[in-house]
Formats: sequence, C-alpha cells, structure tokens
Amino acid sequence: MHVAYLQPHFTYPGGSGNFVLETAERLVQQGVDVSIITQTGTPDLPKKYPKIQFKFVGGPLPNTISYWMNYFRIYKRVARVIGEINPDIVFPQVFPANYWGFLYKKNNPAVPCIWYVHDPNVFIHDKRWIDGLPSTMRFLARSSNPLMKVIDTNLVSHIDCALVNSKYIAELCRKIYGVLEAEVVYPGVDVSEFPTCPKGKEDYILCVSRLTKFKRTDLVLDAVSLLKQKGINKKLVIVGDGEEKGNLMEQSQKLGLTDTVTFAGKINRDLLISYYGRAQCVVFPSVDEPFGIVPIEAQAAWTPVIATRSGGPMESVIDGETGFLVEPNSADELTEKILYFDQNSEVAEAMGIAGRRNIENMFSWDRASEQLLEVFMRYAH
Repeated sequence: MHVAYLQPHFTYPGGSGNFVLETAERLVQQGVDVSIITQTGTPDLPKKYPKIQFKFVGGPLPNTISYWMNYFRIYKRVARVIGEINPDIVFPQVFPANYWGFLYKKNNPAVPCIWYVHDPNVFIHDKRWIDGLPSTMRFLARSSNPLMKVIDTNLVSHIDCALVNSKYIAELCRKIYGVLEAEVVYPGVDVSEFPTCPKGKEDYILCVSRLTKFKRTDLVLDAVSLLKQKGINKKLVIVGDGEEKGNLMEQSQKLGLTDTVTFAGKINRDLLISYYGRAQCVVFPSVDEPFGIVPIEAQAAWTPVIATRSGGPMESVIDGETGFLVEPNSADELTEKILYFDQNSEVAEAMGIAGRRNIENMFSWDRASEQLLEVFMRYAH
C-alpha cells in the first residue's frame, strides 16, 4: 500500500506537521510505502526520516499574496507528482494542502481521498478568526465568505472519508458539512521523550502557547494577579511567541508582575520538556481548541493540567483525575484551581501520575498509526 500525505510545508514545528511525520514514520515501520508531498521543509527532514519519500514542489508559502497568484500552478505540480507516484490513498492535511487533495479527487474520482481534519477551514467558518484579522483582510474575508463557503462545501463533498482529531471537531464537521461523518483518530505523544518517573516540582506554573488572542494567555496573567492580591506571589513561565507578546508584556507590567512572570519565548525541545516536568501545573486557557497538544504533553511529563471546559481538552484532560476543567474565560476559576494545587501538593502529584497513565493508554503515536492503517485498508484498492 502506498499513501501520499499532502502537507503545505515544514518550515516550523507545528501540530499538523508533527502528526504527519510521527504517523508516517510508524506506517513505514508497518510496511506501508509513504510519500509526503509538500512545498518545502528543513534540510534535515530526508536525513531524519530516510524511509519516507519527500516530494518538494516549491513555490511561495501560503501566507503570501504570491502564493495565491500562483495557486493553480502549485496545484498542477502537486497533481503531477501524485500521478507519477500513483498512490493507493491520498491523505490531505491542513489548508491549503487539503484543497490540493480535494481538487485531485474531483478530477480523479477513482483515487480514494481521506481528509484528516485538524480543524475545519477556520478562515471560512470561524467568525472569531475573521473578526481578529487586520481591517483590510477582515473586509476581504467577510465579502468573499459566502462564495468561499459554497466552494468549500462543494470540494469536501468529493472525499471518501474524514478523520478528525477529536469528537469536538467531528461535531463541528457535522454542523458545517451536514452529512459528513468522521472517525476520531487522536494525535499522540512519544512518551520516550519524557522522564520515566516524576521529576521534583518547582514553585511555578507553566503556560505553553502561540501568543495570539485566541489562546487567552491574558487570563493566566489575570489569575496570577488575583493570587498576588491574596498575598501569593506565584511564578509564571510563558513559553511561546506571537503577535500578542507585546500586549501581554505590557499587561504584565501594568499588573505589577514583572518580577514573577518570565516570557521564555521559543525554546528548544529539551528545555520545553524540562519545563513541563518541573512545573507545579500547566495552564491551558484556550477556548474551543480543536485538540490541544499542550495538555497531553504536560500529562506525559507527569504534570497536572488546568484547561478550559471546551473543545479538545475535554477529551484529553479527565476532570478531577488528571487535572481540572474550568469555565471558558474565567480568571477567577483559574485562580481557584492554581491555588488548590499550591495547597494540595500530594493531590497534584497523584493527578500527575494519573495523567501519565492516561497518555500511555489513549494518546500514543503507535495507537494513532494503527487506527490510520485500519482505515486505509478499508479504502485501498
């Protein structure tokens, strides 16, 4: 069996890119031929994954106007490569690579196309995402939205099967696309990256996130401020970067938290894993997150999680057992749960142990690749 993944690019680490590489590597180990068709990636990719066939088609990246001016030229390159390798399954991932797969399926109906939905196309279906754009882009997105919805729904109607990263996204797909039924294949964690037993905890909480408005890192700063008002100077480490970093640093200064809040920025993997393992807890305040890699990585590191009671984290964090789920946008409830862990270290330790078991049982890359293989075998000719 030959599977062709379609992924836009691998220019920086991300959830969809990790899903592609981790599952592809394990499918190869199970005897599947795997090609990854993408625009570009880091030079070490073919060396790091020598048994995967990488097909780089080049072209400007999707966040440029030049890309959209050359979209069909890039698609033709992708379609030519797919035709040359003649896969049994075409497996598109995130936008715009999913449209490569949808168009290919429309023009080649005999080739099975299975879409892995990391999230439905937010630039079309998520009003909050559109409202968060700069004014010019927001106007263009709003004015083109009715047409884009028609195009999107038409293209999705051609696929054979949809796989999703959470039950939350499965339900969202049913609402958006009507009759589209989707099977859940959870992303995983390579637990071998993480310590085999709990590390000694330190007196800080950790927030790992892209620093965007949607991730609500500002709520964690508010919670730390509320703790300070109670006489508790809780240290907070924020890992990540993004367009909201300046606003968050300004908020931290206004709240008088500069002595207790550390903006660590982008850090290497080993340091991130160390931060996960030593934190008292990990706070993940994002609302309606499609899945959320951070909560499962935190649990793999034996650390309890405080996440929002919405989206994917409701499926990965077991409330009261591996951490807590709190109401969206509630700094007060975040404060309450952080304070609980601060005052109940033995409970926090027990939740960390339960979280590690949860990941080992439900969220491994081996499990994800086995589920993928079962689906592929149903559709391959």
